[in-house]
Amino acid sequence: MIFSDKEKQLILDFSIGKIEQDEFERRFPQNINSVFIENSFVEVIRKRDSDSLDYLFMMLSYIDKEPLYNLFKKLIVENWHNYHQDIARFFQFNFKNPDCIDSVIQAMYLHCEHWDEEDDRDPFVRKCAYVLATLGTDYAVEKLKELSKSKDPIIKKYCSYQLEKNNYFDR
Repeated sequence: MIFSDKEKQLILDFSIGKIEQDEFERRFPQNINSVFIENSFVEVIRKRDSDSLDYLFMMLSYIDKEPLYNLFKKLIVENWHNYHQDIARFFQFNFKNPDCIDSVIQAMYLHCEHWDEEDDRDPFVRKCAYVLATLGTDYAVEKLKELSKSKDPIIKKYCSYQLEKNNYFDR
């Protein structure tokens, strides 16, 4: 665990609005900035600490997410946590960087033990297909076309849908 019980309680109290930002900053033992958050993510990934990852995600509203881009590319292909959909959303709405395409595609094939195929994997694959379509680069469209022929029915369905919805078949 990278956070003490006291730190976890402070993070929780702040995330649910029980304490204001100034009180949170005053009481938290670390200076909360991008460097602290980024270093914490590195440690969480190294330890595969899903509990601490929960608390880090509660703190994300606090900082610029751009420095976390490469860490999120690593996290999206890991199967020990539950933040795949959140990370896909960051790729779609915050980062919009075509450099993530191969990581997103790799993640579409994940099968996590803690996932229910219909409740977890299906919406995640759908979000990944949205990421590729939103990026809309020639490479992203090429990959959507390849994935629309996948033997995986979930991947095939959502990639085909994005190709049709965005009129990418003629590209």
